[in-house]
Amino acid sequence: MLLTLDIGNTEITAGLFDADALQAHWRLTTNPGRTPDEWGSAMSGFLIQAGHSPNEIRAVCLASVAPAVTQGVVEGVARSTGCIGVAVDPRSPLPIQLDVDEPLSVGADRIVNVLAAVELYRRDTIVVDFGTATTFDCVTADGRFLGGVIMPG
Repeated sequence: MLLTLDIGNTEITAGLFDADALQAHWRLTTNPGRTPDEWGSAMSGFLIQAGHSPNEIRAVCLASVAPAVTQGVVEGVARSTGCIGVAVDPRSPLPIQLDVDEPLSVGADRIVNVLAAVELYRRDTIVVDFGTATTFDCVTADGRFLGGVIMPG
């Protein structure tokens, strides 16, 4: 199974996938004061509550815009599942082109959003994400990220 983590400024959203099927999902408050043990315990508890063992996790993928908590979450999840998380960021090998002036400034959350749009729709798309910040991002059918707008959420 694949555990995905969207580490945002306000919340962490976790999704558990078996192949392409979402099996369970959870939200946790992004709290920089939590220790890796607390993050791992929370994730183990959610998995068990959903009827799954932490040992079933074969891979962990994450996107984070909250660097203050990322390392603690990664360590905690690794302790509970035995899997080291793979982070998506602008330096990752991507099947899309970041066609903007400063590609290294594109947030991981925006990258995974446009990756999903290209995979799911394969057409020119505007992706809107309502979170702590609201983002509008443009991506072409052939996977060129053209940029977008970030506004207060």
